[in-house]
Amino acid sequence: MERALGWMGVFGSAFAIVAVLALDATLGGQHIRGGRLRAATISEYVYTSGGAAFVAAVLILAVASAALLHGLIRAGRVRLRSAGSVLMMLWVVGLLGVVAFPKHNWVTGPSASGTVHRLATLLAFVALPLAVLLIARGRDVTVRAARWFTAVGIGWLAVLFGAIAVGVATGRPWWKLIPLGVVERGIAGFEVAALIALGLWLVRGERADPPRERQASSRRERHRHSTSGPRVPAGRSVPPQDRDPHDPGPAP
Repeated sequence: MERALGWMGVFGSAFAIVAVLALDATLGGQHIRGGRLRAATISEYVYTSGGAAFVAAVLILAVASAALLHGLIRAGRVRLRSAGSVLMMLWVVGLLGVVAFPKHNWVTGPSASGTVHRLATLLAFVALPLAVLLIARGRDVTVRAARWFTAVGIGWLAVLFGAIAVGVATGRPWWKLIPLGVVERGIAGFEVAALIALGLWLVRGERADPPRERQASSRRERHRHSTSGPRVPAGRSVPPQDRDPHDPGPAP
């Protein structure tokens, strides 16, 4: 069951990456507000003929992420009530928010839906790398790959937050300070690649013992050692024990 959930995470995440690449290849050359779609944010595709494909990709990614988290919990790789589990749930919530509240054209004025969309995007982009860093433990090659992809994704994320900080300090539009579409694709691409690595880790690995089982096993081991008799060094005999006076002893 855990391996099936891991494969769901792998293929669902891979489908999302392939869908965005396909949209960039087929529709990315179209112009929008003075630029090309492939240079704008990925969410812009919701207003094109590829809108259904974009929504399907995000929803499949959300379902795949939830399935992967369920598999990691079942396999004992992460506890249900843990920071890593909560952060990965927030990633899923952020993805659903991106679909439920479409991107807004801010040239037309402020929008509550657009604000929620932005917050949902930031929530997803920040929650997932933190979740991966907390969950991906060990020396398996897939674990190391997950951490490496996450580190690169955090680097792209730092570029985004750096532009926001400069924009706030200077009063300039922060989204014009960087190639926003490229940065967003860098963040999303490497973070989803980290998800694929987590899925492969779940597929490759064996079921891990939950912490309670490990503790119970440790207690049983200590009890076995404490109840076992004293060990007698080689060449030494065990001192005779006092015999019951009513015991007739061994037969002659």
